Amino acid sequence: MPSPAPDAARRRAAAECLLEGMVEAGLDLVPPSTLQAQETAPDTGKGPGATPEMADTDAALATIAASIASCQKCVLAHQRTQTVPGEGNPQARLMFVGEGPGAEEDRSGRPFVGASGQLLDKIIENGMGLSRQEVFIANLVKCRPPQNRTPQLDEVVACSTYLKEQIKAVQPELIIALGRPAAHFLLDTTEAVGSLRGKILKNPQGGPPILVTYHPAFLLYEPARKSDCWADIQVAMRFLGLAQ
Repeated sequence: MPSPAPDAARRRAAAECLLEGMVEAGLDLVPPSTLQAQETAPDTGKGPGATPEMADTDAALATIAASIASCQKCVLAHQRTQTVPGEGNPQARLMFVGEGPGAEEDRSGRPFVGASGQLLDKIIENGMGLSRQEVFIANLVKCRPPQNRTPQLDEVVACSTYLKEQIKAVQPELIIALGRPAAHFLLDTTEAVGSLRGKILKNPQGGPPILVTYHPAFLLYEPARKSDCWADIQVAMRFLGLAQ
């Protein structure tokens, strides 16, 4: 096999260095020696540059965000600092769906910016070789539940229309459900995450297929599960044609 091009070799070395930093910080997914870095830039968009379709999707997502900002459908609206609609590439091939905003997200209005968000960034950037701007990140509910508790059924029902509309607008090729609440809602199941994870599952609502893995917040408390998460992410990469 020929040696990788200099640029590819530099990318590989940089990625391994980043993963070594994750090990030292306790945020590693796998030992650096197991990294299979991309040797060519992955095709992560649905088309080159800005397109009319992207503008239409941007407008649709802005309309959804405005509806979320004025929403008063459940009790979470009465104690939020601001709503957290979601963000990312309007033509993303990959969408991450979590549970709900935490304290940092409630303050900033952006999804996954706290400690679990930092770990998700490492999964996306160091593990998958993508940037945060290339994916779309959202939550099941768009306002922070008190003390970061699990969203209640009536809250999920009240907020679920927004997520469905976002999925319809972005039309990702794959959704990664982060944790139990997102997995249960998207798959209409009560199975444990451990039983659902690690495989591409048919969407019962006819939308994009779904892969389930652990929520980054869970991984911070159960670091032994990070290797399982990395195995799940590799399944997603193979599905999207990102794995070497």
